[in-house]
Amino acid sequence: MAASLPSSDFPTGPRGTALVTGAAHRVGRAIALELARHGFGLLLTYRTRGRECDETARLAIEEARRAGHAVEAACHRLDLADTAEASAFAQRTLASAAGRPLDALIHNASSYESHAFGSIAAGDVERMHRVEVVSPLLLTQALAPALRASRLEGGGAVVFFSDVHAIARARPGFTPYLLAKSAVQSLARQLAVELAPAVRVHCVAPGVVLWPEGTPEPTKEAILARTPLGRAGTAVEAARLVRFLTLEATYSTGDTVSIDGGRGLR
Repeated sequence: MAASLPSSDFPTGPRGTALVTGAAHRVGRAIALELARHGFGLLLTYRTRGRECDETARLAIEEARRAGHAVEAACHRLDLADTAEASAFAQRTLASAAGRPLDALIHNASSYESHAFGSIAAGDVERMHRVEVVSPLLLTQALAPALRASRLEGGGAVVFFSDVHAIARARPGFTPYLLAKSAVQSLARQLAVELAPAVRVHCVAPGVVLWPEGTPEPTKEAILARTPLGRAGTAVEAARLVRFLTLEATYSTGDTVSIDGGRGLR
């Protein structure tokens, strides 16, 4: 466990508490800052980037302070490939809540990996499903009592992340990843029914929101040529969508919302 900033075991803020997985950098950090700005205390998880997660927590507390809120934040290591670890983390979190609500659960953590067809092993598919589907399901199931106790308008919110390629068009070289991301959308629909009416469940399907590290320029140009808005999205834009789904989409549940600049249209 990374050293937490000044905080209780269950960080709170004037808006409540949000748990964001994979919060050390990129979109996860942007989500944490956006939610802190709107008054949420933050439980943040990371797998290997403990120092970066602590920096996210520090930045989130500062961002909240600038917006006039006093929030707490804490970081915890969590490897979603280990389903037993995910279950244990959920039980510890529920115990630390001590009857207080968990208002938002943002399943941002992901494992973006390519696997050439012809070399895919069963373990590749199974591990990807543990990270993207099985552990998030177990976390949500265990934390359901705290989510149901949320006082947010519309009830507690769960947000999953899929991928626009899991909706609109297949992508060679990413079969285990996209199989799992397709299952994420089914999981969101299923949990929307299981957790109704007290908890809303949403799914976000990004196109390019920040380029993966090492993306060659010709690849970027080819992708943007098929994107009607002509640019990649930003982490801030994704975070604002998560905030909207959490706080404002009070009569929506079970849907998958694309944030892809129209890329799925071509």
